[in-house]
Amino acid sequence: KNHYEGTGGNVDIVLVVHGPALAAFKSKGISAAISGRFAGLVRQGLEPHACANTMQGMDISLPDLLAGFHAADKGGVVKLAELQGQGYAYLHP
Repeated sequence: KNHYEGTGGNVDIVLVVHGPALAAFKSKGISAAISGRFAGLVRQGLEPHACANTMQGMDISLPDLLAGFHAADKGGVVKLAELQGQGYAYLHP
């Protein structure tokens, strides 16, 4: 949210989630506040991708995740590398 606000919305953000962090994006049991906040970011243009390898390993499917997720079919790390090749900056906590 801060990044969108800081750029006046003039930014493309792709979120790539892999590994144990993916469990935080499961729709079951998540609060309405967080779900709503995530949906708002997707409406602003956030493009979330979930690592297909992680989904398989954790027995998670796209319908199990918050609305808006796409599968990174080749894997999350491959998706990150592809995005960097397209000029995206890789920001992480």
